[in-house]
Amino acid sequence: MKNRLPIALVIFVLSISCTQKQSFDGFAATKAYFEALNESDYDEVTSLFLDSIRMREGIYTSVFSKQAYKHMFQWDSTFHPTYEIREIEQSGDTVLMQVSKTCTRIHFLHEEPTVTKERVVFQNGKILSIEIVDFVVFNDERWATNRAHLVSFVEENHPELNGFLHDQTKAGAIKYLKAIELYQSQVTPPEK
Repeated sequence: MKNRLPIALVIFVLSISCTQKQSFDGFAATKAYFEALNESDYDEVTSLFLDSIRMREGIYTSVFSKQAYKHMFQWDSTFHPTYEIREIEQSGDTVLMQVSKTCTRIHFLHEEPTVTKERVVFQNGKILSIEIVDFVVFNDERWATNRAHLVSFVEENHPELNGFLHDQTKAGAIKYLKAIELYQSQVTPPEK
């Protein structure tokens, strides 16, 4: 009888831990992540990650400490992004989804929201990594053309804003917004 109690206890503990692992809700965690992005809530976004921020887009992988990520987060938040999950499915600790994103910068450069297929991998209920696996809606030619027009306009008319394109800090984002605002107020758009 004494030997059965520890074995039964081990089986009970294992069954509870397996049940808890299977009940992980990747949908809720992923939605919480995008809600925090939409609200520009840095503390909430970083609390959802395991230990560091791992992001991948194509062949480019970025790994940030939570503190180092703050600069990138502030840059992106300055453009007031809006994310929308269009499709979502979970398989184990991985969530696959289709996400649209728009903001002042994307609206100017792309003229419509971008749409990506993304993969979020979880470990112990926290985000381990986020990867953009494909671009569903992204017009590279339009983006590059509008960016070139903006850079040329700034170089010719507002050199004090030069460098806005590569300065991924909050100050750089503010310059970027100013460049867009000046361009839109001073340049007549070409007829389409």
